[in-house]
Amino acid sequence: MRPRPSTLLMITSLILASPPALAGDTADTAGGAADEKARRDARELVYLGDELFILRRYAEALRAYQRAEQLVRVPSTSIEVAKALAAIGRLSEARELAATIASSRALPGEPWPFMQARRRAGALRDELDDRIPRLKVRLVPSPAGARLRIDGQEVKVSSEGTLIDPGNHWVEVEADGYAGARQRVYVPEREITAIDVTLTPAPRPDGVSPWAIGGFVASGAGLAVGLGVGAAYLSARNDLAEACRQGASGCSADARGDANALGWVSNVGFGLAIAGAAVGGITLGLERSKAPASSVTWAVGPGYISMRGTL
Repeated sequence: MRPRPSTLLMITSLILASPPALAGDTADTAGGAADEKARRDARELVYLGDELFILRRYAEALRAYQRAEQLVRVPSTSIEVAKALAAIGRLSEARELAATIASSRALPGEPWPFMQARRRAGALRDELDDRIPRLKVRLVPSPAGARLRIDGQEVKVSSEGTLIDPGNHWVEVEADGYAGARQRVYVPEREITAIDVTLTPAPRPDGVSPWAIGGFVASGAGLAVGLGVGAAYLSARNDLAEACRQGASGCSADARGDANALGWVSNVGFGLAIAGAAVGGITLGLERSKAPASSVTWAVGPGYISMRGTL
């Protein structure tokens, strides 16, 4: 296949010029001149890339151009890479490369095809500025510190939106106190696409508050003490009454004091049981009152009945 004019310009530059590197405009190794084999291989790869590009096999053309650029990194090879990137829809990457080529500094005595490649790169950059779409993500609500990721890459939540390649993308949002949200969106070329992502409060962890648990444990312990010591108090009172009827030595002030002490401890136990039950019950009631109200939606149709909601 006969080479296109742009390809002939690129090949001429490979033959005549010592290729400056775009990254920092530093010369390649060996005095900045690519050896003859590298130039020859780069020419063949560019021929191949052009043939594939004409056949609309853009991904294969991109690989050929990239291999040529690895051998001889000059504006006239890099612009072919940018062109192929744009053809397969990687507009943001193509725009960045085109901008780099267009802004690279011309070296004294460099061939005219390099200057032509920079002009092509500037035109491609301007074209892509119009083609690259934006995606605006609005959070409802919009908590502070929300984290937004598009296709796994974290981006800043901005009212201006995010420059993004056209096509389908995954949008993920995380925020403290809210359940994570994930949404798929299609972004067409040249347009600003806005989506709303609704955040829902994260479900409370299952279980009962430590205050409620502690209150009921204290209530159980107090009840056990009250019942156990209460039984001992009743037994001591019966023994004291019997001793007093018989006029025995067991009917004394000390015995009466011991029985009263048991009664006092029993009362304290019952008081603790009541207080613990009150603390546990009030805490549990407050937790239940904060839970979301139950909502149930029924749907009835031919051959089915469905229910959806929260309990």
